[in-house]
Amino acid sequence: MRRLFVGVILSALATAPALACGPSINGKSAPRIPPLAAVLDAELHNSNLANIDLKPLRALRAKINLLAANNKIERSREIEERAIKILGYSKDWT
Repeated sequence: MRRLFVGVILSALATAPALACGPSINGKSAPRIPPLAAVLDAELHNSNLANIDLKPLRALRAKINLLAANNKIERSREIEERAIKILGYSKDWT
């Protein structure tokens, strides 16, 4: 009985790292990237900045939409990061 218990525990420990990445799509693990500018939209809605401070952020948000519509996702993520820095936040890479 003890061998069975140890075998179950060891097999669970061996598969845990593989299961930690979540489900895979077409053999590749799906990255957990938030939707484009979702955090920026939430912060613009909840921010206490004056209208003067919001103008550059709204311009950056429009630029993000334009770049995303043209399939330039990487460039739009860079613009999003710049806008988040203006709000005083920084991006965490996990």
